[in-house]
Amino acid sequence: MLVHADFEQRYILLEKQYIDFANTAINRPDMKGEQDIFNRVMPRDHIAVVAFLENRQSGARLMVVNVHLEWNPVYKDVKIVQVAILMEQVAKIADLWAKRAPLMDKEKLRYRFSDFDGDGTTSSAPQAESVPSMEYATGSLIPMVVCGDFNSLPNSGVHELISHGVLSKSHHELGDHKYGNFTKDGMSHPFSLKSAYGALGELPFTNYTPGFQGVIDYIWYASNAMQVTGLLGEVDREYLKRVPGFPNYHFPSDHLSLLAQFVVKPPKAARKPATEADFGAPNKSAACTAATVQIYV
Repeated sequence: MLVHADFEQRYILLEKQYIDFANTAINRPDMKGEQDIFNRVMPRDHIAVVAFLENRQSGARLMVVNVHLEWNPVYKDVKIVQVAILMEQVAKIADLWAKRAPLMDKEKLRYRFSDFDGDGTTSSAPQAESVPSMEYATGSLIPMVVCGDFNSLPNSGVHELISHGVLSKSHHELGDHKYGNFTKDGMSHPFSLKSAYGALGELPFTNYTPGFQGVIDYIWYASNAMQVTGLLGEVDREYLKRVPGFPNYHFPSDHLSLLAQFVVKPPKAARKPATEADFGAPNKSAACTAATVQIYV
C-alpha cells in the first residue's frame, strides 16, 4: 500500500484493528460445537482491516474498513457468516471509538512526509492548521466506508445484509447450515450503508474474465454521515469488444479499479438542504469535485 504525502497531511491515524473471521467465529459461545463452523468457516483465512482516522482540517473522524471474502460460489453461506461477523465486530469497534476522547494537541503528531513533495523535493506548501476533534454520540454516527472484494453479486445475501441492515435466518443461501445465533435469530447491523455506485445502478461488472463478468467489488458508505460527489466510470465499451478479459496489457488485474469521492456531512443541526450529485447516464464517468474523502479500491 502506498501512502501519499497529501493523505498524511490531511489525516491522522488514531487506531487500527484486524478482524479474523475464523478465529472470531470459533470463539463465539453460540458457535462452539457447530460442525459447520469447523468444516466450512474455519478452513478460510480471510480477514478485514479497520482503520480509525481524523481529518486535520475539519476534525471529522472516519472509519475505513477493507475486506476480502471467500471466493467460491459453493460457500455462499460462509460469505454471509463472514459479513455478519464483520458488521458485528465493526459495530462494537465503532461504539468503542465513539467514546475516544478528542485530540487536545495535534501539533505534536508530526507529518512524516511534511518536508517533501511526492518527487522527493522540499515542499513549500503550508501545512493545514488543525481544528478540534468532532465527537459522536454513538458509533453509527461516525462517517464510515466499507470497501473491498466481496465476491458476491448484487442479488446475494451478502449484498442484502450490508445494504438493508438485516438478513433473515432462513435466507436460501444459508441452506440447512447451523451458525449459532445467526441461523437462530437472523443477522443485523446498525449502519445506514449504501453502495457508492448505486446512483449508477452499479457498473456492468467489476470482475472481467473470459469465463465470468459481474459486480463483486463495492465501496459502501454511511449515507447518514457522507455524500458521494464523484465516481470513476466504466471501461469504454468499444475497447471491451476487442479483448476477451482481464488481466491484459492495460489492466493488470481481473478486477476493475473503483474510485469514489465523498464529502462528510456537517452535524445534523447545522445542515443545509443537500443536493445529490448528478452522475449522468450510467455509461459516463462522473465529474469529480473537491471532497474530504477519496477511496480507491
